[in-house]
Amino acid sequence: MNLTSTLSKNWSLLLVRGILAVLFGVITWFAPEASLQLILLIFAGYFLVDGILRVWVAINSKNVNPFWGLLLVAGLLSIIAAIVTLTAPNITALLLLYYVAAWAIAIGAVEILLAQKLRHEISNEWILVLSGVISILFGGYLIVNPGAGIITLLWLVATYAVIFGSLAIGLALKLKTLQHTIDETQNN
Repeated sequence: MNLTSTLSKNWSLLLVRGILAVLFGVITWFAPEASLQLILLIFAGYFLVDGILRVWVAINSKNVNPFWGLLLVAGLLSIIAAIVTLTAPNITALLLLYYVAAWAIAIGAVEILLAQKLRHEISNEWILVLSGVISILFGGYLIVNPGAGIITLLWLVATYAVIFGSLAIGLALKLKTLQHTIDETQNN
C-alpha cells in the first residue's frame, strides 16, 4: 500500500481535522481572551492529571521499578507546571508561544517532506507545500517577535488555523476524489 492509498482512504479524517481547525480559528478571532484562558486551563488540567498519575505509578512501582525515582520527579515537575500555569499565566503564555512556534516549524517541515514524497503520486502537491511553508513562516515569526503580545499570537493562531484548515479541507476533497477513482479502478 502506498502513501497515496493510505491518505486517500483516510480523507474524511483530514476533512474533520480541517473543519475543526477552521472552527477553532473563527472562535478564537471573536473571543481571543476566552480562548487563551481555556487553552491555559486545559494545559493546567493536563499537567496536573499527568503529574498525579506519574507520582501514583512511581509510588506503586517503587519495589519493582528501578527508575521509579525518575518517574516521581517527572510527576512532580508536571504538578509544578500545573501550579505555575494557574498562578503565573503570563509565563505559561510565553512558553506556550515558543511551544506553538516549535510545533508549527516542525509540522511545516514534515508537510514539505510529505509533499516531496507525494510529488510522483499526485498532482498539485503544492497545497501541502504551501501549508508547510505557511507553518514554518508562522513559527519563525513567533520566535522573532515574542513581544507581539499573546492576543496578537492568538489572532495569528486563529488565522493560521483557518488557512491551514482550509488547505486541509481542500486536500481532503482532492483525496476523496482520488479514493473514488481508486475504488472504481479496483472494482473494474
